[in-house]
Amino acid sequence: MSRIRKKSKAIAEISTASMPDIVFLLLFFFMVSAVIKTEDEELKIKVPAATQLTKSDQKILIKEMRIGVPIDAGLGTEPIISVSGRFIHLDQVAQWVEQEKASLPESLKDQMIVLIKADEMVKMGLIADIQQKLRKSNARKVLYRSSEKLTAQL
Repeated sequence: MSRIRKKSKAIAEISTASMPDIVFLLLFFFMVSAVIKTEDEELKIKVPAATQLTKSDQKILIKEMRIGVPIDAGLGTEPIISVSGRFIHLDQVAQWVEQEKASLPESLKDQMIVLIKADEMVKMGLIADIQQKLRKSNARKVLYRSSEKLTAQL
C-alpha cells in the first residue's frame, strides 16, 4: 500500500526587519523637504522704518493683523485687512477681537495685544478706523511693526 504524502504548503513571509529604517528615512525626507510658510504672501507689505524699537516678550498675548494691498489683482487695489490667513472687512474687526480673546486664558483676556503690520503706504484714515474699532472692542494695547532704520554716522 502506498501512502499518499501531503504536500506541505510553503508559507511566504515578508521580512519587516528593515521597516523602521524605511519609515525613518521617509520621515526625515518629508521633514527636510517641507516648506514652512512664515509670512502671509497674499499682501504686499513694506513696513515703515523706525529709530526706536521695543519688543514684547509676551508672545501668547500678541495677535497679528496685516494691512496691505493684495498681490492678487482680482481682490482689488485698495488695502485690505488680513488676520490668521483670511481677509476681513473693517466691520468684522470687533468680531475678530472677540474670537482672539476667547482663545486666551481667562486671566489674560484683558491683556491681549494687537500687533498691526501695515504697509508704509496705507493711509492713516484706515489705521484710525481700525484703532476706533479696537477701542470699542476694549483691545487697547496696540503695537505697530516696523523695521529698524539704519542711520548713517558722520
